[in-house]
Amino acid sequence: MKLIYSHLKNFLPDLSVPPHQLRDDLTLIGHFCNFYEKIGQEIVFDLDIKINRGDCLGYYGLAKELSVLYDLELTKADISPLQTTSTPLPIQVTTDTVTRIQALKITGLKNTSSPPWLKNFLKLHGLHSINPVVDLTNYIMLLYSIPAHAFDTRKSGDHLLWQLNPGYQEFITLDKSKLILDKSILMINNPTQALSLSFWGGQNAAIDTHSQEVILEMAIYNPTTVRQNRCLLRSQTEAATRLEKQLDPNLIPLAFSHLVNLVLDICGGQITSQLFDYYPHIKKPLKIDFSPDLVFQISALKVPHTFINKTLKKLNIHQGLIPTLRPDITNPEGVANEILRFWGYQNIPVNQPLSHKKVTDITPKILYTIDYLKDQLKQLGYDEVLTWPLVSKPGDQNAVRTQNSINSEYTYLRTSLIDTLKLQLDNYRRLKLPQPQFFEIGKIYFKKASKYSEKYALGLYHHNPQILKKDLETLGLKSQINNSFAQIILDDLKHPNSYQAKFSPQTSAVELNSQIITLDANLLLDKKVNPQTLLEKYKKIIGLKILWNITITDIYHDQKLGKYRYTFQVHYYNCDDKIAKKTHLSAFNLL
Repeated sequence: MKLIYSHLKNFLPDLSVPPHQLRDDLTLIGHFCNFYEKIGQEIVFDLDIKINRGDCLGYYGLAKELSVLYDLELTKADISPLQTTSTPLPIQVTTDTVTRIQALKITGLKNTSSPPWLKNFLKLHGLHSINPVVDLTNYIMLLYSIPAHAFDTRKSGDHLLWQLNPGYQEFITLDKSKLILDKSILMINNPTQALSLSFWGGQNAAIDTHSQEVILEMAIYNPTTVRQNRCLLRSQTEAATRLEKQLDPNLIPLAFSHLVNLVLDICGGQITSQLFDYYPHIKKPLKIDFSPDLVFQISALKVPHTFINKTLKKLNIHQGLIPTLRPDITNPEGVANEILRFWGYQNIPVNQPLSHKKVTDITPKILYTIDYLKDQLKQLGYDEVLTWPLVSKPGDQNAVRTQNSINSEYTYLRTSLIDTLKLQLDNYRRLKLPQPQFFEIGKIYFKKASKYSEKYALGLYHHNPQILKKDLETLGLKSQINNSFAQIILDDLKHPNSYQAKFSPQTSAVELNSQIITLDANLLLDKKVNPQTLLEKYKKIIGLKILWNITITDIYHDQKLGKYRYTFQVHYYNCDDKIAKKTHLSAFNLL
């Protein structure tokens, strides 16, 4: 999208930011600016609007953004009230894909040639001047991001129909392209002719220099319908680019009045109809419960409340009501993101000292037991399997039967892991896998009286029951072995505290409030040294106050040099980047 500096100032008269700063600031608030250039007397910016912001495909939306960023007043065009008549327009809407339409009729036009400023404006946007009426519909589209159409009533008549394709096979566009239609295409027709698509005008009602009587219309549609139509017809227009995004139907009165005023000023004529305003489902501001504290919770940035309140006011967010111009804001996090966007992502500190705090470890301790057992069993050569918790027959009288099971043959929850492990053994034998040994840790389910319960259990199988017995003793677990199967209910261990103390980590959980600085170092030694000895040495050299973690990621023996190279990865915290690098270089003699 192109943006002409002088026309932007029509909405922001007090804008005095130099072009290079405006380029950078637009990018930093999310509207990527490729470059700007001077063309004639104008400075033109080239924007790539990637975010889903239909309003920012027009000068008004971008000016609104910059009014918030620079704390400037947004000035609207000087628009006279429309002097309509009592004559109604015979317009019909027969589809629910139309969000809003405004239309009226103007007669007595002199549609000869566009003024130089309008021609130049369109040229800088890569558009050709056709005639004043057509040019002004394009001009308004670029200003407000809402497309408009004009129909020559000598060709179309006054009876316009917004409808899904009633059966037309083809459509000839304004540039004389032939499109093959199907029934899903949204169209504007009269009772006998196809006149326009939602996003592309047609030849049958095209405006020319002889047009003296026109119907102007501005409409917004279901964006999904427009996008599907555009993709189906393999066509792209400036109007389609905008209409397939969420646009604000409450902006139409301003944009349409501006269009009509310009047509009357440049082409003359008079309004000879009522204002047709179709708006079946009025869009109201969305109510969001937003707390300024959320900004800090999301970003850990202490944005002043005065700035938050000022930004909300400039965004027209009052008492949590989101203006309809911003359909992209749908939750409190979206509001907080707007605050942070205008505060400036570039203001997030990158050299702020790191901090952390110890927090309570809320992980259920049995999960540490499970992790420990899984590691030990894998070291003993067992494969871990995961089986389905549903079985076809009840394991005992305490079995729980499910309702609306996803498989009508398996309607009971298992009361023992052995039931499902037996099915796994059958699969192993079918695949002729020799000497299987496997385990599963999962939940079993049962019912006692009227209460339902579930517990963690460990189920094992070993082709040699003697080895299975020995492995259980190694793990400090006891269980009866039946046909090489064993099961231990982990929630029912006799001395759970001793197991949890043995299996649980001894360190506290730590919550970090900032990033960790990671640096690498290589150490050349004449002889091989125990890695643990080296790690302990450098822990003392660096100091635990700023050392988060240190590991040796690689040991390489260079036989030509006769040396051993140890590669360290060191993670620093509680300090800024400068201190971390200085400490790192000193510790490993890299200065």
